[in-house]
Amino acid sequence: MSTDHHHVGDPCVVYSLYEVLTALRAASREIRKEPVTPSTLRIALSNLYPDSSFFQEAQMNDASEVLAVIFDCLHRSFAQSPSLSDTDSSESNYTGSWDCANRTCSAHSLFGMNIFDQMNCYSCGLESRHMKYTSFFHNINASALRNMKMNHQLACDPETGGCGKPNHIRHFLTTPPHVFTAVLGWQNTCESVEDIAATLAALNTEIDISIMYRGLDPKSIYSLASVVCYYGQHYHCFAYSHEHDRWIMYDDKTVKVIGSRSDVLSMCKKGHLQPQLLLYEKQR
Repeated sequence: MSTDHHHVGDPCVVYSLYEVLTALRAASREIRKEPVTPSTLRIALSNLYPDSSFFQEAQMNDASEVLAVIFDCLHRSFAQSPSLSDTDSSESNYTGSWDCANRTCSAHSLFGMNIFDQMNCYSCGLESRHMKYTSFFHNINASALRNMKMNHQLACDPETGGCGKPNHIRHFLTTPPHVFTAVLGWQNTCESVEDIAATLAALNTEIDISIMYRGLDPKSIYSLASVVCYYGQHYHCFAYSHEHDRWIMYDDKTVKVIGSRSDVLSMCKKGHLQPQLLLYEKQR
């Protein structure tokens, strides 16, 4: 890791993350593998919120919230230049702004998505609802995924002369991220086995994000690299190993080779594990 970074927190969250990742990498090469504890990272994160229960021992935090805080720390650590403002962009009729234009920011350069939104009404032809923003996550409703209803509709904006009829919002992505992160939202914290199984069946190990976002080259294919699931107050992480061509489960101190995708799905069904965070790597 580059030593040229701004320390965030005490101890530094970025350096604590680096230590955990370095230890995981070293452990993967050892014949007699020892568990790697993330305690230093948890303590660093908890010190950012001294007046709350965030990241305290024995407390469960939402996986996407934890990742969002880590992304924010990486951004604050490496991106010290001003963010891109609306005046820097030719799309002056868009409200909102992008978070970061600094290429040294590992969070935004690897995971960030700079997005334009707009509505083109199929009834009256009005173009409205122009928005620009940065997001690390693509949010998906688990129920909508099961029923293959992925897009919600909004009314053609009457305040700008629109007809008020419902239309889909078009999403334009300027640059595809190296890692595409999807967050699954569930209606209940303890779903039925049938709904979990149906949701798992609807998830693909390969996705084409040009179907979801315009402005990209056709066949912008990403492969599933990791899935974070939960049951009750406990998380499991499944990660694909290119070296072994197998999926591996991380469950606290337990690291176990699971096998193929079907083996992971079978384990999730048996354990009532609900996938919440899915990380896809861009294919080269």
